[in-house]
Amino acid sequence: MNQTNTTECLHNLFIKHAQVQILDPLSSAEKYITDFLKKQNYVSVFSEAIQQKIRRAVTPFWQERYISIAGEEALLVKDLLLSPKFFLQTEFFVDSEPFPKTNPELLESALELASLKTDILEKKLISLSNGELRRVLLARLWMESPEWAYFNDPFGGLDPEYRKHLTHVLKNLAHTNIRSIFRMQREDELLAGIPAFVFLNGKLESIEFKTETEENFIKKDNTQKQYSTEILSEAPLNGEILFDLKNVTIRFGENEIIRNLNWQMRKGEHWVIMGPNGAGKSTLLALLSGDHPQMYNNDVVLLGMRPGQGLDVWEHKAQIGFFSPELALHYKEKLKLYEVLCTGFSSNLGLFQEINYEERTKALHWLKELGFTNPEIPFAALSTMEKRLALVARAAIRPPKVLVLDEPTQGMDEKSRERLFDLLNFLSDKTSILFVSHYREWPKCMNRLLYMPQI
Repeated sequence: MNQTNTTECLHNLFIKHAQVQILDPLSSAEKYITDFLKKQNYVSVFSEAIQQKIRRAVTPFWQERYISIAGEEALLVKDLLLSPKFFLQTEFFVDSEPFPKTNPELLESALELASLKTDILEKKLISLSNGELRRVLLARLWMESPEWAYFNDPFGGLDPEYRKHLTHVLKNLAHTNIRSIFRMQREDELLAGIPAFVFLNGKLESIEFKTETEENFIKKDNTQKQYSTEILSEAPLNGEILFDLKNVTIRFGENEIIRNLNWQMRKGEHWVIMGPNGAGKSTLLALLSGDHPQMYNNDVVLLGMRPGQGLDVWEHKAQIGFFSPELALHYKEKLKLYEVLCTGFSSNLGLFQEINYEERTKALHWLKELGFTNPEIPFAALSTMEKRLALVARAAIRPPKVLVLDEPTQGMDEKSRERLFDLLNFLSDKTSILFVSHYREWPKCMNRLLYMPQI
């Protein structure tokens, strides 16, 4: 089906329906949806692309969110929601077009819709977690009073409890005058009661589906304020201590993100880290990776060394493979796909030494196993999902002593997740793994779970 026919198909669907879901497992429908919406009026968009745009504007490199909290002129949430004409303009980024105008009278209902408290208005955009920023953008969409709304992978990066809340919110849109398109990555997140279609091979076909059950959500009390651990399966006893944290507290300004965390990780242990948005999961990974400056203010041992007492940050980083959604966003090296994997043999993001035969052969083999058919393609030409999968492989290819993965499956289709899990299971006897997830799904090798509450 060509683009014109797909657009006509969408037009015909909206003659019959006010809301439509499109399951897009291969991430190939977005351009057709965008083309259709360009022909409509008063369209608001809820998508990761807008989130990335804001991230690029406020953080030119991904680590900066941990060290740039004090700026008096930093953009606040209230600027994004309430400014009469909001331009995304910082010293790093200038946007020539303003965001759509919002209606301040809808602020209260927008915060309720997004399950946000009023104190979020005074927070700096740079300090928000990925999930918190998505909630703010949902509130903004409501305040824009659109005729059309496009929800592009609305559940990506959101914690289980908020996914349940958002499910009810999105289904309630069916009772409003807003015409909505929901592009879904995962079949288990399709919404009951809204017509659903799958986009494959250029065609939209109606589908029946099972809605997500309560069992798929992590069962944790939202009022819980204590850290907890769970044994998922057996692990080697008395392995080398890799990380040792005692009463660790991390603050952003006056806000405590982590409070009195005591936790230890040993060689042979593979930890899943879960918790609500804003609980400090990404902050913990930054601390363990040597990127967070507050490691010097806390009692921590990182791979046998203490910050400020012999820890060489660059030697530490050389022992760690790291992936995060922010890294995928900010990776700007102009390299071919296989060259990106080969940068993982050093601690540099760029390619500063000649690739040898063994490195090239291993990179090509891994790409084939992960489903990539063209190792010579420019990295910049890949989809967001493909970039993430490639950068996870880059982080793991040495392999490192510890592999640190922050929400690696976000935005991945089922086949890519299966290939990633197979890779991690294969590597699990060579490296210890930290795996942040909002979904109760992970490789079989994971044997420990740390739950982090929102303080």
